[in-house]
Amino acid sequence: MSAALLAAIQGEQAALYAYGLAGPRLPLEGQDLLLGGLAAHRARILVLRQAAPDGSEPGAPGGYAVAAPADADEARSLLAGVEARLSAAYADLAAETNGDERTEAVLAGCECAVRAVAWGGLPEAFPGW
Repeated sequence: MSAALLAAIQGEQAALYAYGLAGPRLPLEGQDLLLGGLAAHRARILVLRQAAPDGSEPGAPGGYAVAAPADADEARSLLAGVEARLSAAYADLAAETNGDERTEAVLAGCECAVRAVAWGGLPEAFPGW
């Protein structure tokens, strides 16, 4: 398995974990964005797992060294950071793939960059660069 594919899978696992931590801290008006992001990450990790050679996908880690956010601002900041890092991981994956795999990596990276800004992150011309 390539390092970029592994990083994207691990990034998706981290995103799912972060969304679980942040969800209870967000007000009701943030729940649509939260649920949409959660669904997108669940779908993307399934696609990545199919791209991984049989038996080579890493197991999910037992947890992450991330403190649970204390309030809505910390929750939004956590999600913005996770999305920005995942956007960079998808840029790396796009750089080493071609065809439909590259298209999917670019689209996934764009989606993550948009969600990062929606959570309060700063827009970047080339996320991850």
